[in-house]
Amino acid sequence: MKNALAKQPLKPAILKLAGMLAMVSALLTMPMFLISFQLEGRHDDTALAVHLALQGGGTVIFVALALTFRSLLARNCSFKKADPIILALIILNLVYAVAYSASLLIPQGEEQLGPILIILVILLGIAQSGLGLRLFALESDLGGFKRPYIWLNIITGVCLASVVLMTVGVIASAVADVMLGTIFFQEARRLGSSPKTDIQV
Repeated sequence: MKNALAKQPLKPAILKLAGMLAMVSALLTMPMFLISFQLEGRHDDTALAVHLALQGGGTVIFVALALTFRSLLARNCSFKKADPIILALIILNLVYAVAYSASLLIPQGEEQLGPILIILVILLGIAQSGLGLRLFALESDLGGFKRPYIWLNIITGVCLASVVLMTVGVIASAVADVMLGTIFFQEARRLGSSPKTDIQV
């Protein structure tokens, strides 16, 4: 039963929900980044609560979108070559969330975990670029968004890995979320009007 379900394309309702989540992520990316930047250096309870809420919410959204995209590639496009990189991105994001939260909660945590956080950001950037490069092997054009989505992932990854261009990476990430949401919406619409299981190319 599980194998049969794994071979079925994602349902339009799930894709629509993921599309809306991707758009929400895009809308919140820059405000969340700016709020986090403005609160940098503050250690009061309010700032701590906001930092933790932003980090937790952002991580949950990323994991949900990454898992949905992984399922879309595997079940709708029969493409599993990106699985290891997507799983690596999820793991790195979870580790970063834990390390970042610990840096806020532990006395002198920022000084002790700062270098680790920078290394994790660099690894996340490398993995993000790796995902973009891996998607070149995808036969489907993702409704015409394949190449722009690939390049946005590469740009995001390079900017994050450089650290100094992180702001540019955040902007590119927001645009990539909009594109990912559109990909989800298009596939949901196509499945609603066609019995085929592969994204049209």
